[in-house]
This record gives sequence, C-alpha cells and structure tokens, in this order.
Amino acid sequence: MKLAKKCLLGLAGATLALAAQADTYTEGFDNLAASGWTLTNNSSPAGQAWFQGVPEYFAAQSGGSGSYAAANFLSAAAGAGSISNWLISPELTLGGANTVSFFARTEAVEGFSDTVKVYFNAGADVATSSFTSLLGTVTLSTSGWTQYTFALPSAATGRIAFEYAVSDAATANLAAIDSVSVSAVPEPASFALMGLGVLGLAFLRRRQD
Repeated sequence: MKLAKKCLLGLAGATLALAAQADTYTEGFDNLAASGWTLTNNSSPAGQAWFQGVPEYFAAQSGGSGSYAAANFLSAAAGAGSISNWLISPELTLGGANTVSFFARTEAVEGFSDTVKVYFNAGADVATSSFTSLLGTVTLSTSGWTQYTFALPSAATGRIAFEYAVSDAATANLAAIDSVSVSAVPEPASFALMGLGVLGLAFLRRRQD
C-alpha cells in the first residue's frame, strides 16, 4: 500500500510539473554570434550593435559569466543621439507556445533611463518595421537580474525582438538580456485528461486495497 501511494503521489507531481509549462525554445547567449539572432541598429546616428556579455560588467544570469547579450549607450555613435538597437530571434515554430520569458538588467549605477521594448512578429519577416505587436516595455533594474514574462499572440511561427530604446543616449547606460524561454502551457482539456489519469490510478489502487 505504501509503495502504491508513493507511486501515485509521484505521478501526480509529474502531472502538475508537465502542466506547468513546456519549453519550446531556449537561448542563453553562450555565443551571440552563432545564436542565429539578427542584430539591427536603427539608432540615430547608428553606433555599436548588441554584443557578447562582458564578465567585467557583471556575471550572466546562468551559464558562463559572459553568456548574455548586451547593448550600451554607444548604440548611438559616440553616445550622442537616440537609441533604437534591435536583437531579433530566429523564426520560431511555436506549436501552441503562449509565453516568452527572459531575464534582463542594467549595471548597478543609478541615474540612467535604460528601457527595453519586447515585440512579436508572426512569420519570417526580420525587418524591424514588421514588429507591430508590442508585448511590453521593461525599465531595467539596477539591483540585478529580473525575470519578465509576456503573453504571445496566437501564431504558428514568429520572431521575438528586443529593442533597446532610449530617446537620448546621454541618459542611457547598458541593457542586458539572458535566458530567453518560449513556453507552452497545456490546454485545460489536456490538463483535465492528465488529471483523470491520476484519478484513475487512485481508483485502481482503492480496488486493489
């Protein structure tokens, strides 16, 4: 009886874990250049694109100390002008995925206005003008990595984009992105079926007792 009860509890826990979320895509930026992400700098005047994380700034949220993507005030040439620096994902097969989560931060230096806008574009188009679905705007924290999660529109495929957006580069410092995850939560019907399976096992255990 005790063994059956333990098995039942284990199955119930596994069911809840599966119901919580299933990652369909993850990116930790161990190697930004080989990640398949597109770098487009629309800043005026354009300066430096997104670059590989620098351990001397701070450590990554996970993985190697420099495994994150970063952009700074030099996104606008010489640090003067307006910043619109884009980091665009590969085309993703979403398969029912409905959330994107990521960690973001800036340096632990007060007095700057670092913001990142999160966009989605259904399909394969990589042009920044095609990213008309704004998922949200994040004001970056100076106190460390913070996780953010946004709902995704319904689409079979699409791209996610992060725009480091600061109207005056003189007020910008740095933006960093790490641990991007696109996830799907099972539909209520799927969850119900998994729950029924657990209940069925419970009923079987009662009869065997």
